[in-house]
Amino acid sequence: MSSISTKRGNFTVEFAIVGVFFSLLFAFSGDVIIKLSYKGKLDRLSFSAASILKEKTQLYDTRVFDPSMPVPTFSDDAKEVVDIVTSSLERSISAFDINQFNYTIEALTYSGTDVVESFLTEASGGCSPSQNLEMLDNGGNLSVVSSWGRRTPIYRVTLCYDTNNWIGSLLGTDFTRVSSSSVIIGR
Repeated sequence: MSSISTKRGNFTVEFAIVGVFFSLLFAFSGDVIIKLSYKGKLDRLSFSAASILKEKTQLYDTRVFDPSMPVPTFSDDAKEVVDIVTSSLERSISAFDINQFNYTIEALTYSGTDVVESFLTEASGGCSPSQNLEMLDNGGNLSVVSSWGRRTPIYRVTLCYDTNNWIGSLLGTDFTRVSSSSVIIGR
């Protein structure tokens, strides 16, 4: 016959095991929810940034009003896009830290229908996709030929943000980086 004190000891051990399990489950769920929230924000912003690059001449061409203005470079356009993205992240993430934000902005343009004219990249930090846009396009597979008979440019914006590492610190691994990449065909 078992005593009451032995039963209380069993209950305490079982409660501790279940408590640890639920704590890990809570940490994992919280980490996933936070990362999904950041992923959604980065998805929306990367697509918006790629769209801005695509429409930059329609939206931001100051030469329409002042023809003496110099033609903006890709680096200038990329800086404007990064400023817009950074401002948006500062508004939507209360604890936004610019040191945890990185990006890669790529543009691929063609001369004629098949020859790559230029492949331009602006990047910060270690935010790089597994393949650059030129390798991904692989001879014009992503681009289309316009009604004017020329191949359209392609833009890709990759955004990365390093989040807190709740579950990774418990498991001894690194699950901090959340990234999003958007590819869009230009005009």
